[in-house]
Amino acid sequence: MDLNNLITTITTSTAALVAIIGGFLVSRVISISSEQNGIKRKIREIKNDLIAKRDIIINIEKYLFEDDLNDFVTNENIKRMLSGKTLEDIIEKDEYTFLSIEELEPYFRQLRDIAQELLDLMGKSDKIYTKFSQFNKDFYDFIYPDRKEWYAMIFEEIYKSSQSRPTGMISGIGYGSFNNVNTNTDYKDSKREKERIENEVTILELQKKEQIKMLDDYGQPKWIWSGLFVLIYASIVSIIYPSTLLPYPPNTYNDIQTKWLILSLFYSQLLALFIYLGIAMNKLTHFDNYKD
Repeated sequence: MDLNNLITTITTSTAALVAIIGGFLVSRVISISSEQNGIKRKIREIKNDLIAKRDIIINIEKYLFEDDLNDFVTNENIKRMLSGKTLEDIIEKDEYTFLSIEELEPYFRQLRDIAQELLDLMGKSDKIYTKFSQFNKDFYDFIYPDRKEWYAMIFEEIYKSSQSRPTGMISGIGYGSFNNVNTNTDYKDSKREKERIENEVTILELQKKEQIKMLDDYGQPKWIWSGLFVLIYASIVSIIYPSTLLPYPPNTYNDIQTKWLILSLFYSQLLALFIYLGIAMNKLTHFDNYKD
């Protein structure tokens, strides 16, 4: 029995089917790759937005903290510090509640250092200074150069105290009134802005989490690997194996058994292809998970 035509027909038909299904899988892989790149780009944009908004929040928090700190650095509290009052005493007397003792402690030390620095510099100079602007012309290399307002306020209180005491300068260290012309409107607006941006950060975090989940799903594409395995099986049983029999040698094998073996393998790969396509189509046409 001449099986050459049968074998050739089976291998040719299978090759055509493999080419069609393989082309579909390749296009699907390219589509997934493109979608993955879009998701990655979206994640990068969300991350950049998060960085920018967190920087804004940090800056607003710094502003609010400085504002609360300036509410503590008042003329009256400077006088209390210069008179030797402790931080706890000043907070209790002033009924200050914006910042905790732990938060105020390092800045209270700065105030004491500034007062001591001014007292030392005044003691070394023979000139009498009545204004900080005059004093600042001769002395400008301060320990805390970014706290010039505090220097001016402490200088003013030290000068006032020295005028009320004939013995001269005060030996105690403290600072009082920081003329903080801070409007409640700016403060409240900043707090509202901070809360708004924090809400936006929360939303962006949720979006990033969802995008990462989508990216993970695309990293495990459904039916791609199973389709590849089906194509490999079809190629082995209906292309590679039958082609090894060409040209078919007559009167060498049991022709009947060989014929039905080749046909059985061909039918099995057709069945595998149709089952794969059926399951894939069924999956694509059901959207129960998205009805809500």
